[in-house]
Amino acid sequence: MAEVHLSHPEKLPLKEFREAFETRLAACSADELSVLLRVLASRVRPSERLSFLQSLQEPSDSGAQALLGQHELLDDIAELSHSLPEMAREWEELWPEEDILGPYAKLLEPLTALFSHAQEASERGQYPLAREAYHALFELLTYEDEFGRGLRPEHLSQVDFPEARARYLRAVYLTTPPEQRAPVLLEQMRRVRSLLPRGPRPLMQDWLDISSEPLPDSDVFLRDWVSLLREQDGPDADAWLREAIRLSQGTRGLRELAFSEPSRHPRAFVELLAALEREGPPRKVLTTAREALEVLPSGLPLRAAIADFLVSAAARLGQADTVRSARWEAFVSRPTLSRMLDLRDSRSSASERSRVMREAARHLEEVLQKPRRPSGSMAVLLDDEDRLEAPAHVDRRLLAHAWLLALDWESAHAIAAKESPLGWTYGDNPQGTVVPAFLVLLSRQPLGALPRNVDRLWHQALESGAHAGDWYSGDERHDAVLRDRLSRAYADVLPAFSLEPSEHERMLEWSLEIARKRVSSIVSNKHRRSYGKAATLLVASAEVLWLQGEQARGNLLLAGFRESFRRHRAFQAELDEAVGSRAPSSRH
Repeated sequence: MAEVHLSHPEKLPLKEFREAFETRLAACSADELSVLLRVLASRVRPSERLSFLQSLQEPSDSGAQALLGQHELLDDIAELSHSLPEMAREWEELWPEEDILGPYAKLLEPLTALFSHAQEASERGQYPLAREAYHALFELLTYEDEFGRGLRPEHLSQVDFPEARARYLRAVYLTTPPEQRAPVLLEQMRRVRSLLPRGPRPLMQDWLDISSEPLPDSDVFLRDWVSLLREQDGPDADAWLREAIRLSQGTRGLRELAFSEPSRHPRAFVELLAALEREGPPRKVLTTAREALEVLPSGLPLRAAIADFLVSAAARLGQADTVRSARWEAFVSRPTLSRMLDLRDSRSSASERSRVMREAARHLEEVLQKPRRPSGSMAVLLDDEDRLEAPAHVDRRLLAHAWLLALDWESAHAIAAKESPLGWTYGDNPQGTVVPAFLVLLSRQPLGALPRNVDRLWHQALESGAHAGDWYSGDERHDAVLRDRLSRAYADVLPAFSLEPSEHERMLEWSLEIARKRVSSIVSNKHRRSYGKAATLLVASAEVLWLQGEQARGNLLLAGFRESFRRHRAFQAELDEAVGSRAPSSRH
């Protein structure tokens, strides 16, 4: 049996599914089909066995198939819609205020079934009915009672809304006169976009892929579509214009769009380079990326994405110098921790890595001296789905990492010394990075053999610091990789630190002073959620003293806080847990 390789394993477009299915079907013999059916039958749930048997019946002639009743489907949707005001009144009388859906929950099953019927109309080619049905269903999902409550797409877990809107838009296309298609589709694209404002943007490719049948008059439509979209503003219109030009004119059209108005359509460069990269030859990608960086305004965060293409092409061509310069461009355009580590990794020797980290630190200092973006400007970032145009949120923890990785602990100390001992977990206080790094350094132990609390404190610093300069990705795997990269960078540089005795003593005293202030502030102000962190820091400080042979001083540090906060039982319990069952003297 022939093997078919499919792309997009998580969600296959219907067109691609049907084409792959036909290919696989054609490759099967009658015996192989019999085996497949028996395997499928063995997987059928007991409650679905009758449906499975019915689905194996030979279909009747397509011309004689009974069509869905238009009035019946639309009447069912209307009836459900008319029930909403009554349900709102019922909520006020019978349902607790904190209930998420209240009586509306009773509509989930029938509403899901109505979406299924609309899909069936679409699949049978009943496009006028599918258009009206989907339009009415989407309208129903915009209903709000006087308290702003109602059913929303996210409540219908069994409905694939991106697919539903693709079917609707295809139905709109097929039921609209050709001369009116472009303005009508633009209006409806914006309408369905508002239904899922935080979801993926609707695209023409979606309603191309929802059927294996080609769109009639698509060339004429694309011409009108491009012409209309050139007159529109906003990120949605720009995305649809770039897609339309890619579909109708390919890389030639994208290149013309990008270079004719680079400030208005900077993302066209990204799509152009992605298309060129898919085509193969890295030389063309490298040349185009360089040309793009020459015409795009400096300071544009999107330049980092262009630089990434340049890095990839230069690496394939073995141009190490270009890789390094492109890494710098990417970091300067969007200075994040991941890009800073990329910058460091592009250098081969320890001295070069220290030098480039110093350069990175100086650049970050310049960025931090500039005025912060006003909070109102965050609204524009909501449309930036992949954050390519979002400026990096540079903070002082990122600067602390740069100085530490540059082996410049004096500069790291300078930016941390003037900060408050509180606010290590949230915000951009560099003390939460610098103090744990100093305690690790003062312990004189490899990262794999740190005392328990020093190790715990260090991992807390990595957890917090791994997001320095980055928005939280929400991707646990990505965040774990970034923490691991940061940890390996420190494992590389920490053994290279060499301190004079006087410097060692000064670093120790400052770290102990900050630890005392932080623990005292947390416990005296009863920040109970931070008692565990305070205990970890305090015992980590004692562990460093014990490792240096100062058992009495470490014991005295702990005893002083036990006495000062003897009535704070929750803190005492956290301190007991941090110290553990072993006596301090056994730690040497």
